[in-house]
Amino acid sequence: MARSKKDDTLIFKCGETHKINYFTHLYGKDEEVKRFLKRNCALGTIENKTHLELFQLIERELGIPQP
Repeated sequence: MARSKKDDTLIFKCGETHKINYFTHLYGKDEEVKRFLKRNCALGTIENKTHLELFQLIERELGIPQP
């Protein structure tokens, strides 16, 4: 699955587990990304961010380039 840039403006909701799976899959099923998303969901720091904001955050915090 490739990233669809038209979805960059969509809002991330932590309660939608398929979104976590979507991001994990885009990063090659990277468990580090999955743990990062779950941890930040628990902290409430990524709720209601856009997909683009999450891609940028993952790149900045984990050093993994955007897909």
